[in-house]
Amino acid sequence: MKNPADYPRSVIAFDFDGVISDSVHDSFVTALNAYLAFVPGNRLPLASPIEPAGRIFQYEQEEPGLFAQFLSLLPMGNRAEDYYVILRAVEQACVDKISSQDDFESFRNAIDSGTREAFHTFFYRHRIERQDADPEAWARLLPAFPGIPETIRELSRRFILAIATAKDRRSVELQLKHYGLTDCFAPENILDKDVSASKRGHLVRLHERLGTPYPDIHFIDDKVLHLLDVSGLGVTCYLSMWGYNSAREHDIAREKGFTLLDLDRLGRIGDPG
Repeated sequence: MKNPADYPRSVIAFDFDGVISDSVHDSFVTALNAYLAFVPGNRLPLASPIEPAGRIFQYEQEEPGLFAQFLSLLPMGNRAEDYYVILRAVEQACVDKISSQDDFESFRNAIDSGTREAFHTFFYRHRIERQDADPEAWARLLPAFPGIPETIRELSRRFILAIATAKDRRSVELQLKHYGLTDCFAPENILDKDVSASKRGHLVRLHERLGTPYPDIHFIDDKVLHLLDVSGLGVTCYLSMWGYNSAREHDIAREKGFTLLDLDRLGRIGDPG
């Protein structure tokens, strides 16, 4: 094994949800419960809030079609307001008409921006209430992907690690503590939704703060739209294949020259060849 001193101190910037955190179940239950309260009389197959939140696993089995539709549009969304967009598409039975990012953006832009922003706030209010009630129970619903904590700790010996996420900082810090990874990320290198609304903005901020040349920044995300957003900077882009994407996103990543990354290759970033 090479000595850590032999490696350059390049940067690995991780997206959080879908890369480090298997957060889909928390996102699904929070989105459903928020939508139920935000849109009274909606046509989703849910008569009352899912409580406790751990019941989401049973609900996913009871309503596999709804969960599958949620997952199919998830790679096209970014902020919490997009959960409203996804569930609105489900409610209007038009998920099968949204097959590309342009389709999603067109559907999204037809929805009043004030309504979307109000749902964004509503979503986080629901999440914070659950965190305040029982932080550990909340964190248990969002496990790290298998092998990720161990791999991140090893990578922290060779790289400066950062997080670029559309998630809120409080949630990220709670989860990093739960995963035992707090010491792997300097606080100033955790860039959340309030730092920038885009991954491009996050990476520009990292570049300016650390002085790291863009080609020496490795950016890992499970959403190809985020890789497209930052690719013009010259950063090295990877699509994580253990998150929630599909052959649709894999094809786009290959076409654009991004690396399709599995967990084994994650641990070998920076190795010659």
